[in-house]
Amino acid sequence: MTIPLATIKSALKVDYDDDDRDLTRLREAAMSLISRNTQLALEVESYTLYLTQWRDTVFPLAPWVSVTNVKYTTGAVITTMPTSSYWVDLSDALPKLRFLDVPGFDAGTAVIVTYTAGYANLPNEITHAVISLVGHWYNNPEAAQPISLSTVPLGLEYILRSVSTTAGFR
Repeated sequence: MTIPLATIKSALKVDYDDDDRDLTRLREAAMSLISRNTQLALEVESYTLYLTQWRDTVFPLAPWVSVTNVKYTTGAVITTMPTSSYWVDLSDALPKLRFLDVPGFDAGTAVIVTYTAGYANLPNEITHAVISLVGHWYNNPEAAQPISLSTVPLGLEYILRSVSTTAGFR
């Protein structure tokens, strides 16, 4: 789910339309940056995960919603795995796909997992992080200015660290 431009403009106290295109571009860049650095899917979408072997796997994007299907190829034959052959373990902080009954893994076999992840409604802290980042970029369009340098607010780093699913960002 994207954040309405009107919400961003209201928070930044922008009451004219001249900069809508810039604010939209900054919103999309902020959402992309936050998604990549936290491994959060900010919109509900379908994703494909490719595995090289039958192994328990943590979904790379959160929040996990559902598994659409698990398919595997052997040569040119694509087979859909029955849902009784896998399950999603929700007992940990990050959901993990676990396999029960798996066929042999021959050379050329590929496992393809299609799943859905993302927020139907963005949490308030992520909305605030996007607005904070957009506001910072909007008010400081250049990396360095002759009078003073400005860094991204520390509050943003705190928010991203608290919602991140990546060990490197926590």
